[in-house]
Amino acid sequence: MVVRVRLNVARERGEGTVERFAAYALERAAILARAHGERATLLYDFTGFKLDNIDTAFIKTLVTMINETYPQSFSATVMFVNSWLFTGIWKLVRSWLDPIVAKRSFIAKDVEQLSAFVDPSQIMSDMGGALKEQYSFGLPTGDDNALMLDAEGRRKAEDALKEAVAAFDKETGVWISGSGSYDAQSRIEAAARFSDAALGLDPYIRARFTTERRSK
Repeated sequence: MVVRVRLNVARERGEGTVERFAAYALERAAILARAHGERATLLYDFTGFKLDNIDTAFIKTLVTMINETYPQSFSATVMFVNSWLFTGIWKLVRSWLDPIVAKRSFIAKDVEQLSAFVDPSQIMSDMGGALKEQYSFGLPTGDDNALMLDAEGRRKAEDALKEAVAAFDKETGVWISGSGSYDAQSRIEAAARFSDAALGLDPYIRARFTTERRSK
């Protein structure tokens, strides 16, 4: 997930706009990562960073989102930096990070250092990598979100999720009680059913985003 820091200028946007977008983008990255059994890499591109891009209020909101909601969704946070302005800001931001998130945060000053975290074939060409793909917005088709109109399918998916939640809750209760009847494997299996059921309901309640449509 690449964040172009130079594009964020507080005076050019409405109140709450970038915060809502950040929540959407982080959740999108988390969904894609979970779908592949992986964690995402969060890459901040500070190319062209200037005083207008310093937005401590938003930075603190973003850090709070990552600390409290997505601490296990990202394997690493990498700052691709070629700006002297960054040093002082990083000292402040690092103090806000959860210790675990802070340990997974790194600075890369050139494409060679960045290649330790991101395969060169996936680094965009304007950052010195080989990826020349240009972003394009693919318009949705009539079939993309067809399941959102399937009321019966949604009901079944919701029932399956309720059953999975109840089963996981029961196994967790046995675990917490410390009774001799606890079976770790049963709870692992219940957790897997819970996850599968949640993913099964997802297409009935959430519209597909651009990356999902393009990856069909």
